[in-house]
Amino acid sequence: MRFATLALIGLVALAACERRDRRPDDRIDPATIAVGARHRLRTDAVGVDDQARPATFVLVDADNRGDEPAKVWLGGVLVDADGHEVGRLRPEALIIPARGKRTFALVDDRQLERPTAVGARVDVRGARRLREPELITIGQGHTWDDHGKVVVTGMVQNRVDRPCVAVVLAGFHDADGVPMTRPFSVFQLGGGTEKPTRFVGPEGSRTGYIYVGDVQCWQPKP
Repeated sequence: MRFATLALIGLVALAACERRDRRPDDRIDPATIAVGARHRLRTDAVGVDDQARPATFVLVDADNRGDEPAKVWLGGVLVDADGHEVGRLRPEALIIPARGKRTFALVDDRQLERPTAVGARVDVRGARRLREPELITIGQGHTWDDHGKVVVTGMVQNRVDRPCVAVVLAGFHDADGVPMTRPFSVFQLGGGTEKPTRFVGPEGSRTGYIYVGDVQCWQPKP
């Protein structure tokens, strides 16, 4: 699988653009979400096929310290050595399970390289309760070390009776728990079906896990 640093242009972007007309009782206190103290700043190819081009981005974890799953939006800015803003980061939304963690990839919002960036300031832009159960899940997960790099496998499971397209991601971390890479793959799943998935982490990775990003489902044709 070709390494793809970030979320798929188009599908995953829908998560960041979701309408904010949720009911007031859907909101979760942002303090429930803890942004990781350490992140990784990178510049690499972002996007797929002819849309891919180099851009600066940040890999950062967020922990849900609450007792229920939440959809969480992160955003932020890139900063130089003096702490001055040199670029804004495109917000991303992910579902984080209760007491769980997810690795976010926040790209420069103009999809540009920012050579003067040395770090980022990342914050929680919003969090809400889920209105319905997750449509796509990961089961039968296995993780092992393959001569200094982590391999993770699992089954991508469609829990509903209609076809869906899902972006499936993997988060890999080094020995200090700092995010290293976040590759992804796109799955087309018929109603009630499942498919295997496998991701290989970079040299030096010590942990890895698979999770679901953006999902789009359709009613089957009569």
